[in-house]
Amino acid sequence: MTKYLCVALLLSLAGCGGSASNREPDEYTGCGSDENWRTFEDQEHLATVADATAPTVTSPAAGATIASADKVKLTWQQDANDPGAPDGNVPYMGPGCNMCCPQFNTGSLSTLHLPPISGDVYDLQFSIGGAEVWRVITTLQEWGPSDSLWASWKGKTISLKMWRMSVLTNDLKAGPYTATAPFTFSVGN
Repeated sequence: MTKYLCVALLLSLAGCGGSASNREPDEYTGCGSDENWRTFEDQEHLATVADATAPTVTSPAAGATIASADKVKLTWQQDANDPGAPDGNVPYMGPGCNMCCPQFNTGSLSTLHLPPISGDVYDLQFSIGGAEVWRVITTLQEWGPSDSLWASWKGKTISLKMWRMSVLTNDLKAGPYTATAPFTFSVGN
């Protein structure tokens, strides 16, 4: 009996991959949803680590110190060769878009059960001193912290680990991709 219990335990542990985070997102923006978060959790440990395919932060500059009075607006490209667009590439309005992303928003603290999406989704994991402090799932290629979050970062160095994956009706199509090193910036006093 003990032998079978051990085998069952080992098999259940073998299926528990997930990312290094396992932290539920604090925020969903654009067309990001909890379904995308679960896909990231299942796939991040299998990510392709290569700067050419990973999202590339375009602002602020790597290693920059930003005055605490000048709240950051983080922007990035899809990868080193594709700038993409600030509102991402997931359809959310316009001709032929019938309820394809009815929850589209530029910042939110909740999620709904929503129709599946297709396009690029990003997982932003912010850390201070090695401890994760904020997580965002988004389809946008820009993000800014709330006033209270920004104030909590005052005088600290922020590290961002970001993943990109392409989905087709919420199923993994390609990726995820991540850079070889986290992106860092500091917030002045």
